[in-house]
Amino acid sequence: MRPPIEYVLPTSRSLAGMKRVLFQPFDLGKWFVLGFTAWLAGLADGGGSSGGGGGGGDVGAPGEGTQTLDDVLRDAGDWIEAHLAIVIGVGLVILAVVIAVAVALLWVSSRGKFMFLDNVVHNRALVTAPWKQFRTLGNSLFKWRLVFGIIVVTAVLLIVGGTAFAALAVRHEPGAIVAPLVIGAIVLVVALVPVGYISVLLEHFVVPVMYRDSILVNDAWRRFLALHGTALGTFVLFFLWNMLLGLASGLIIILLGIGTCCIGFIILAIPYLGAVLLLPITTFFRFLGPEFLRQFGPEWDVLAPREATS
Repeated sequence: MRPPIEYVLPTSRSLAGMKRVLFQPFDLGKWFVLGFTAWLAGLADGGGSSGGGGGGGDVGAPGEGTQTLDDVLRDAGDWIEAHLAIVIGVGLVILAVVIAVAVALLWVSSRGKFMFLDNVVHNRALVTAPWKQFRTLGNSLFKWRLVFGIIVVTAVLLIVGGTAFAALAVRHEPGAIVAPLVIGAIVLVVALVPVGYISVLLEHFVVPVMYRDSILVNDAWRRFLALHGTALGTFVLFFLWNMLLGLASGLIIILLGIGTCCIGFIILAIPYLGAVLLLPITTFFRFLGPEFLRQFGPEWDVLAPREATS
């Protein structure tokens, strides 16, 4: 079946869905339960990175003991070489702990995504029933995300490691260290663009297809990619619009935090409470993909009334 010719970025419909679920009527108890499932769904998504301040030191004239960037990086490289065994040992311990925590969060988050989506679709707030119901789909999604994450982390480590090796190799040549750092940063950014695109497709389309048809992740990818191939430009446009909306929502959060003298930032940093307060934003984005997808026909309508699977 050929998809429709014209598509609409469903911003207004997603807003209407968010209002219906959260404000018609407003139920504080529902917010806390729904916010818990939203918190579970976002556990492994990496969400808020704190902005780095600027510690600018004084810049003195050459020969007055002020270190340049080359000096700092050269000294750091020399220290790492002198304490290589300690650096590797501590790094491996930290890496093992980080991996264990990340895998656990990824597993919980994968099931949480279906719990949150199910609550949004049915306009309710449940935890125990959907946690049990979506065990199979959650585990399937977890395995796919784990493999994808390993591939992404490996690629990033190779880029960062190659950049660090190239920088260390030329650290004693004045000014030469900047080039590998800049090139490495550009390569990293370029490599992360397709990663972001795949992640958006997974979150907004593949997970809803899994949920609607009760199929495993690879089957959902195959089904969705057949549609994706017929409307590639449309999905790229959705990706760009999703990025723009993400930037806008981030700006709103920053302005609210500044407007409350940073008290808002402190509250949002509290894991579960922050998810409850951000529920209008997360619910809006949870509607966005399914609202867009339903334009391709009833067979893609995740939000259509139906009986919940047991």
